Amino acid sequence: MYRVSTNLQQQSWDAKLRAESMTADVFQDFEGTIPGNKPRLPDGIVANAPLSPGKNSHVIGLIHNLAGAGVTGRTDQVGNEVNDDTKDLTVYSNDVSQAVNTERYGIDAHDKKIYGIIEGVQPRLSRWHKEIKGKYLREAIVERYSTNLEAAPVSRTARWNENILATGVALSSQPSYSAVNATYEEAIGDAITTMSDNTFDVALLNAIQYYANVTKKLEKLDNGRYIVLIPSRQAVLLKDPSSTTSISGVFKDSHVMEAAKNSYRQYLGTWGDLDLFEDTRSPVIALTGSNASWDIAAYYKGAGSDDDRTGLTGTLVDVGMILGKGAVTVASHEPLHFEEEIQNYKKVVGVGAFAGYGCNRTIFEDDTSDASPVNQNSALILCSQQAITA
Repeated sequence: MYRVSTNLQQQSWDAKLRAESMTADVFQDFEGTIPGNKPRLPDGIVANAPLSPGKNSHVIGLIHNLAGAGVTGRTDQVGNEVNDDTKDLTVYSNDVSQAVNTERYGIDAHDKKIYGIIEGVQPRLSRWHKEIKGKYLREAIVERYSTNLEAAPVSRTARWNENILATGVALSSQPSYSAVNATYEEAIGDAITTMSDNTFDVALLNAIQYYANVTKKLEKLDNGRYIVLIPSRQAVLLKDPSSTTSISGVFKDSHVMEAAKNSYRQYLGTWGDLDLFEDTRSPVIALTGSNASWDIAAYYKGAGSDDDRTGLTGTLVDVGMILGKGAVTVASHEPLHFEEEIQNYKKVVGVGAFAGYGCNRTIFEDDTSDASPVNQNSALILCSQQAITA
């Protein structure tokens, strides 16, 4: 029986390329793998500081409330006055960009034309900027500055968050802040090594409430609430309906339908004055070394398939966050814009997306020292990683 030759056998292709799936981000508005009725966090956790021409930083001041016992009875007030005390926050901005080479004519451009690759360049670049900004915001909360602010000419130095709550550790034994980074890292490392495999449950939520309201007196959003970002690995435990200490377990008898709905959303519900969100892009801290010489590093989900959180060694800790009003201040000197780089008789055209901003943790310091900084806007929650059983 005669059969047509291989060259005559026609094949079929989709003319539309599928996009790579991406995890959702509660900080940004792009679509991801998790739906939800509250897909984004309130705008109040991010403060914006536009920089006017010629300015590469911006200063925000803080004045302390008056303290002291005051004067009573017949004691003279003269000579017993107190002085006002101020601190300040300096925020910075730096360039950030990404670009793609495109071919506008020739055989290679001809092969790609059917797929509409060139038409999708700008949307992909815009999505890259949104993903990278999500990473930058988390970097600022954990390590004070987004990584673009560590590059010249800004050249800032990363510093761990001043407020760290290690789960399973007594509040009296939490890491004590030190202006000497090596000393502070030792305190963090010691706390991590004493952490128990504490389940993220309603008892921990109660401790978070106490820590935010009483211990650290974090500033609430205008609605009188805090935002708590819960790492996805920990959210699995919090959503377990078989656990009597999980949110789903506590509410399942009277709120079965609501618990079922929230089990797949990023918005998990409320507990007291805490609004709980699952963070699929939560950072991971890796602790290596030994006592008196701990080495601590944070890892993040980047843009596209970049994910530094995989393949890590050492003691691994999930990082949750307590966010109050203006937890991050974003200084900006240039809005997102697109530019072209033309090469080789306009055959190759590079399309770039450029912006100028920086994510800064909101922390107020003295002019000459950061020995007693005031961070009343954010805190980290360190959680032991636990295996998820299918």
